[in-house]
Amino acid sequence: MVKLLILALWASAIAALSSFEAGQWRFAHAAPAHQEGAEHSYQYRKSRVINVPVIADGALLGYVIVQFLYGIDVKQAEKLNVNPEAFVLDDAFRTIYGDPSVDFRHLDKYDINALTSQIRTVVNEKLGKGLIKDVLVQDFSYMPKDQMPQ
Repeated sequence: MVKLLILALWASAIAALSSFEAGQWRFAHAAPAHQEGAEHSYQYRKSRVINVPVIADGALLGYVIVQFLYGIDVKQAEKLNVNPEAFVLDDAFRTIYGDPSVDFRHLDKYDINALTSQIRTVVNEKLGKGLIKDVLVQDFSYMPKDQMPQ
């Protein structure tokens, strides 16, 4: 019985040590997160979902539901005292809410490229040139008021 217990402890110790060493080896041979001497290292972050009300003739028609993915310079973002997502979502809300070309009663294609480039330009002007590399649309949909869950 004692021999069996010692054998079980020995096998457990060997398994734990081999797992630890495999993790150390993998960590040591992993590719670096960013290359030395690289001028910019970008990271993509997903924004939270925002609901933009669509109002026409004094009545609520529904909501535009939007989520973005934005590429940000990590080194510049670390120096900021604010979260750049707030600026991305603020400009997106202001642009969609104030855009007179959006009429969901008479649908036309919405210029997504103009929206994303404007967001990138405005945020870079406010927080620093080159902070935001890309703004991508993760989700862009419309929900009429009568289809909203109660």
